[in-house]
Amino acid sequence: MDAPLGSADESAARFDQRELHDLLRGLSGELCRPLASMRMGFDLLMSDEASALAVSRGGHVDTLRGLCDELLRLTRSYLDYAEVLRASRAPSLGAYSLGALVGEVDRGFATDARRKGLDWSAEAVDDGALVVTDAARWQRIAGALVSNAIKFTPPGGRVQVVGRIEADRFSLAVLDDGPGMSLEEARRVFEPFYRLARDEYAVEGNGLGLSIARELAGQIGGRVELAPRAEGGVAALAAFPRSAAVDRLDRGRDKS
Repeated sequence: MDAPLGSADESAARFDQRELHDLLRGLSGELCRPLASMRMGFDLLMSDEASALAVSRGGHVDTLRGLCDELLRLTRSYLDYAEVLRASRAPSLGAYSLGALVGEVDRGFATDARRKGLDWSAEAVDDGALVVTDAARWQRIAGALVSNAIKFTPPGGRVQVVGRIEADRFSLAVLDDGPGMSLEEARRVFEPFYRLARDEYAVEGNGLGLSIARELAGQIGGRVELAPRAEGGVAALAAFPRSAAVDRLDRGRDKS
């Protein structure tokens, strides 16, 4: 039997989330300051005033600078996740055509996908249909799903993005024919910091992208799910309420 709303389990979950937010925010802040100072120091070492060092040890310093940049990106991603958990910004809703939303995904990822040698496609069924959503959150969710598909699909594979209207909701499906995952992995992959054991693909990441996507989807009334495909690869689905207000917008557009 499901636990009732306001149960002890739910209160504990909210408490744990607040604890995680505070922990990540504190650690990220403490780490960002010295890392930023180190990054500035490496830049000074490679400047013209330190040209002798730049010639003799430049390669070593440049490697350290690159490692510092990676640590900064990682630390800032933890801070970003902490802010998502806090959900301090209320959704900023607007009306958009489904075609425009999917078009932004296409513009953002088509070049990278084709550069990797992937068969890429992005389309919206009923692309002129209007939906109401928070565009910034929606694009981050879509970006997490698509970037994952591109990362894990080897050259020569296929990534397909499809947006569609389904009764009172709209959805974005991201299909790939990469190595796939088990049902257990599809469930656990949304856990913070969980990483799939795919070392042979040398895929980088911090294990937070899908966790952030699911948190953001919940903030605008949506959900995100992953499932293995029978033919191989992964099917990712993000579904959102279309909003009753869209019916009035559509009727007004049809009369114009």
